[in-house]
Amino acid sequence: MTGGYDPDRLRSRLRSVRLGHVFRVVHRDRRETPLGAVPAPSRFSDPQERYAVLYASDTVRCAFWETLARNRFARRRRRELPRSEVEARLVVSIGSTGPLALIDLRGDGPVRIGAPSAVAHDGNHAAGRALSTAVHAGVAEADGFLFTSRFTGDACVAVFDRAFGKLRVLGDAELIRHVEFLDALDDYDIVLTEPPG
Repeated sequence: MTGGYDPDRLRSRLRSVRLGHVFRVVHRDRRETPLGAVPAPSRFSDPQERYAVLYASDTVRCAFWETLARNRFARRRRRELPRSEVEARLVVSIGSTGPLALIDLRGDGPVRIGAPSAVAHDGNHAAGRALSTAVHAGVAEADGFLFTSRFTGDACVAVFDRAFGKLRVLGDAELIRHVEFLDALDDYDIVLTEPPG
């Protein structure tokens, strides 16, 4: 057993996934290192900060929600986002040089490996971090996770730093000019605000 998880059950959910185009939103000052990530609190991060995890999504709108929007509009009548926060971000398009071995947590994935549903869907990330620690330590061939965004329902990946060499940057663009982001603003009734002046 690995952290309470059966390694064979974990391996049964490994999927070979080649990333064609996935997206992540990064701060503009990361333009030179768009595939960089450091150990920091997140859904599948290591509580002891021994490894980093890179997140990306199938869609720009999901990458925006996962990075910038998150829960900031919950119970808000008016959805406002400072323009300066958006102007400070880039959309990075990422592909893989080959297949990644990702543990599939979509659908009934958590049930099949004996994990609580909270690993992929809860706002409290403790369960996801415990699973990540178990997988990172006990399933050496695993490059990370395939999961569904709790915000938009789109597919997301979480890639361990040991697999960053399998990723490549396909391009980047300013978030504020990206058509999918602009469509998301309309679709979700979000207004960009100017600083007072």
